[in-house]
Amino acid sequence: MRLLTEIKERRLIPLSAAYLVTGFVALEAIDQLISYGFVPAVAYPVTLVLYLFGIPSSFIFAWFHGAPGRQYAPRVEVVLQSVLAVVAIGTGVSVYRTQAASIDFAVDATSVAVLYFEDLSPDGELAYVADGLTEALIDQLTDVRSLDVISSNGVLPYRGGGLRSDSIARILGVGTIIEGSVEQRGDELRVVTRLVDGFSGADIERAALAIPSGEFLVARDSVAGSVSRLLRERLGEDVRLRELRAGTSSDEAWALAQRAERLRTDAEDNFDGGGETPTSVQAYRQADSLLAMAEGVDPGWTRLPGARAQAAYRRAWFALADGDVETTGAEIEAGLEHANRALALDPGDAYALEQRGTLKVLGFQLGLMSGGQDESALDGLLAEAQADLEASVREDPSLATAHAMLSFLYQGAGDAVGAVLSGRRALDEDAYLRGAERVFDRLFYAQYQLGQLRDSKYWCDEGRRRFPGDYRFAECQLWLLATPEAQTDVDSAWALMQQLDSLVPAPIRANRHGVGSIMVAGVLLKAGLADSASSVLGRVEHGESIDPQQNLLYFEAGIRATTGDPDGALTVLRRWLAATPGSTLAEQDASHWWWSDLRGRSEFEEFVARGN
Repeated sequence: MRLLTEIKERRLIPLSAAYLVTGFVALEAIDQLISYGFVPAVAYPVTLVLYLFGIPSSFIFAWFHGAPGRQYAPRVEVVLQSVLAVVAIGTGVSVYRTQAASIDFAVDATSVAVLYFEDLSPDGELAYVADGLTEALIDQLTDVRSLDVISSNGVLPYRGGGLRSDSIARILGVGTIIEGSVEQRGDELRVVTRLVDGFSGADIERAALAIPSGEFLVARDSVAGSVSRLLRERLGEDVRLRELRAGTSSDEAWALAQRAERLRTDAEDNFDGGGETPTSVQAYRQADSLLAMAEGVDPGWTRLPGARAQAAYRRAWFALADGDVETTGAEIEAGLEHANRALALDPGDAYALEQRGTLKVLGFQLGLMSGGQDESALDGLLAEAQADLEASVREDPSLATAHAMLSFLYQGAGDAVGAVLSGRRALDEDAYLRGAERVFDRLFYAQYQLGQLRDSKYWCDEGRRRFPGDYRFAECQLWLLATPEAQTDVDSAWALMQQLDSLVPAPIRANRHGVGSIMVAGVLLKAGLADSASSVLGRVEHGESIDPQQNLLYFEAGIRATTGDPDGALTVLRRWLAATPGSTLAEQDASHWWWSDLRGRSEFEEFVARGN
């Protein structure tokens, strides 16, 4: 009771509450000043630290000075307040340094992200115009050597809002944001562009354009000119955006193509978000109809049949994933017809060459799935696909998706060096390209195969950072943990195995569980726990439905070879060759670093000789 009386007499609760409320209001004021660009963003975390340390300080002050009458500061209060002040200042300085370092990129105003323009029409009827203006602007800015521009794939996840500009700038690591909006005002299209400071999120400058409705190509060029001026004021230098090759002079054809492109991105968003496959297929069919209409308006625009080839490829891909061989074949044929029509207009059209090559790759995969195909014919189809894709990147080295597909082909052919070079080039051209997780995974395995374990670890770690929910990057951690160079850590191996099981999609869970188990066994063998490793390996399932190519046996042989069990490795290799009569241990396999301790052994050399 005495304590409660003291608290009441010293007005501890009202004085402390007054501090809490006042401090909260001050924090809100700081936040508003930051949003308007009057103070740097680092001011908020520093102020928050001081506010939090001020809470116990306010309690101490109220305890010693809350009672009526003249008050003196006793020594104990001076000591307590001094300690709090020193700790608060030290923590504030530490937070300032950390935050300042984390946002240091903001001083580089030449790193730019163009966010998708906002459609302000009441029923969303101008969404395709907003998207088209955004992508055209990104395309124009990308060729400005003084600028480092995020690709459209990089900003696509932020289409539709939801995050503040400064937050997006931090995620993408850019110093300048370009935003915009499109709306209908009577007979005019009103386009507003804004230049935003990536550090604070504050508007630097804005420009408004009024363009007659339907003159979309004029709008595109006017937006480019407006942004050039804004960037010149921001950077203090003349930024000349390249003029886009018109492709078409028809506003109607452009509008139809942009409607189709909007449907394409919606289809991919639906698929990536786990939506129903028929929804994506239907969107691609609608896109193809719009492209056909645009082609009727402007038959000479080569981009249109190329885009129809890409739409056919995606429909064929969805059908193949569902096991519908007949539909897949029909879509591939339709796509090849579209690509050939584009190449008849322009034999050097890089985009059409890429689409034709990609369709032929899918045709090869279809031949493997359906069986009964002539092996030499399939090899010829794959060679044609590779030739088309290589021609496409010669014509346009910036085609990231073509480089990514070439990386896939080279890896399948056992050309690990080619797979690495093409994969790196794909990411150099577009670090945010769709399917980047597969490129990271491919780079990991290619450099792992080459024995470049430090580089493979980089791609595994980077993939895990970029795609934390992707099972591939839990699995590659296990592969690395089983290498002789890695520190033996059985507990980490089991933890990664548990994470892998939680992330793998159900249809392939049994197969990837087998791969992970083999890697865990490798770690156990490294730790000298041979009995435990044998127990784990004995539980790996090798059924036809789980592992049709018997890769698990091949992996087990490799792990045994690298963990001091060469005889066991040869035994498993023998089982693998018996289980897969068409497989060989060719020279490219024999050069794998796994087999370094087996080279020179007569049985191993015999295995290699069989494939030559």
